[in-house]
Amino acid sequence: MLDVFGDYSARDPFTALADAVRACPYQAAAENGGPYALRAADVRKLLTTGDVWAQRSADRRLAGLSERDAARRTELKRFLSHWPVFSDGEYHRRARRTVVRLLRGTVTPELAATCTELFEARLATPPGERFDWLEEVARPTGREVIATLVGRADAARLIGLSEAVMDELAAAHLDMTLIDRALEAVAELRSWLETARTDPPTPVVAKLAKVWDDPSFGPEAATAYLTQMITGAYDPTTTALCVVGDRLGAQALLQLPVAVLREEVFRLGTPFRFATRYARRPVSVGPYRLEPDDRINLCLGTANLDPEAFPDPLEIRDRGKGIRPLSFGAGKHYCPGALLARTVLEALLTSLQKARVVFEAEHVEREPELPMLRYRKLLGSLVPAA
Repeated sequence: MLDVFGDYSARDPFTALADAVRACPYQAAAENGGPYALRAADVRKLLTTGDVWAQRSADRRLAGLSERDAARRTELKRFLSHWPVFSDGEYHRRARRTVVRLLRGTVTPELAATCTELFEARLATPPGERFDWLEEVARPTGREVIATLVGRADAARLIGLSEAVMDELAAAHLDMTLIDRALEAVAELRSWLETARTDPPTPVVAKLAKVWDDPSFGPEAATAYLTQMITGAYDPTTTALCVVGDRLGAQALLQLPVAVLREEVFRLGTPFRFATRYARRPVSVGPYRLEPDDRINLCLGTANLDPEAFPDPLEIRDRGKGIRPLSFGAGKHYCPGALLARTVLEALLTSLQKARVVFEAEHVEREPELPMLRYRKLLGSLVPAA
């Protein structure tokens, strides 16, 4: 059984996810509501079917909160409902098209060259010299990516504010401290965008200014798109770069093409491991019968480690042209920022192959929650890839 609420800061979540899907394809509802589907086939089907959707139904956990706390939680949920990832229907179609337009033009040769320069400088470190891969490689690269979206001056600040929102989303339990921090961060993000739109530092912010002024969207939607773009670009990028430092060995690096390595790294390092869906009509999922508005939790993290779809799932290997991993979702909610994250990861993998070195991790710490893969520390050193 998968310990959904366990602490994974020190133990290996990859093994736990792989063992869970091997042992049982379904898991009963936990306190956050709804059963869990773990198999790749079920998760892929539910991501692309019309029987369930992402638009959230009533949160039954609100009944256990005070009136003030329930109002704060409802306020945050209302903000999140503007995100394309948490919406459906006509609004989702309009919102997704808008976010795709916002991101258009952000993947450039200049960004790839900047990331390559950063990687090559760090890979010139003498073998055996100890450093933190997270602080020296992953996070600086993530900031470069966000700088292309919002400008270099405020990139670090906006990442921090967006991370406060992600902290609440990643929490397995309702935590009013995290909810209040997220709401405060949303208010600051809105204030930043209100000011920045008058003199946009980037084309993305200039487009967001038009969303802000559009009465069919407005300031709250513009702030929501800003927040989702930052979190959707920063977290998958930094996570994937950390997985390279944590899991990529010399043999795979030297023998596999970059495109194969890229997809395998994202498969192992699924950044957002769960996707929640709600039944639109009566539907059966394994042994469970869902009625309209019932919740089902789709575990992308276990689906990507399902041995039926990916034999020897903890290995990095060439899997041919078979089933693709679900790291960025599937169907109409497929992540529109996937190309951005893939471009940056390819630059790192190419640089590692050119330098013929890998990072040998000696000490790894991750954030404790299972819903998201985020690292706290990744200490080690470069070694020749012989």
